[in-house]
Amino acid sequence: MGSTLSSAAGGGGKCPMHSSSGVEHFVLLKVKADATDEQTQAMIDGVNALIGIEGVISVSIGKIFVEDWMADRTKKHNFALRVRLKNKEALRRYQEDEGHKLLLKETIVPILSELPPTAVDFESTLVM
Repeated sequence: MGSTLSSAAGGGGKCPMHSSSGVEHFVLLKVKADATDEQTQAMIDGVNALIGIEGVISVSIGKIFVEDWMADRTKKHNFALRVRLKNKEALRRYQEDEGHKLLLKETIVPILSELPPTAVDFESTLVM
């Protein structure tokens, strides 16, 4: 019986793979313990609305979890978000978008316990 890893890495699996190049924008957030459910939901809804920015391919945001069988590597971050974009130019447009800036200023920054949030951007090939 072959291993899953070698099948996936070697292309020996039975599912066809598709790939696309793009840019990933990852952000780790430390949301205040006293942030209300309404405030965190407004943040989630606002981040999900970023899909409407030109060049944004996909968006996801969620509460970070640690199960009892997992090492806690969160460094007190409790939310994470990911935005996939077409290219670096799309990332620039995303960062300069007025709706994005307003979301940060009015919804996200007020509920963070630490600024700036941890963020990284990188080019990648997404394999599906």
